[in-house]
Amino acid sequence: MSIKNLKPNSKSGFIQGYYDIRNPNKYFGPTPIIIRSSYEYKFATFCDYDPRVIKWSSEPFFIKYFYTIDGKYHKYYPDFLFSMKKEDKVENYVVEIKPKSQLMPPKAPKKNSVKSLLSYKRAAETYIKNKCKLAALKQYAQVNNYKLLVLTEQNWNF
Repeated sequence: MSIKNLKPNSKSGFIQGYYDIRNPNKYFGPTPIIIRSSYEYKFATFCDYDPRVIKWSSEPFFIKYFYTIDGKYHKYYPDFLFSMKKEDKVENYVVEIKPKSQLMPPKAPKKNSVKSLLSYKRAAETYIKNKCKLAALKQYAQVNNYKLLVLTEQNWNF
């Protein structure tokens, strides 16, 4: 199944929807452009409008990654791919956007209630899954001569 078949979900906890391209000559790749967070919306807008961005794509391909918890390979779709003019050269980037909390090991709960332990378990699994995905993405970027950008709400300096 294509990632583009996973429609926006109002119950995800993130603002989701579709992005309307304003500069279609710059966009390549699958449509519709599904935005899965407000940060993805901001980044799509940056790519669409910034004159330094030559071309861009949303969820352009998948990478197989090994998820250590279930011991299986899964498909992972990086958020964006884009090419940008920098001085006299063009640099290619692959981008993943995540909340910083999903990239840090969770803190053990203070209470040992069922609810807090389940929340901790979900956070730990999300953290481990993201580590596995980012390891595969880093390897992909190196092999394909892309620069890797992992953006959070705290590091929007690109």
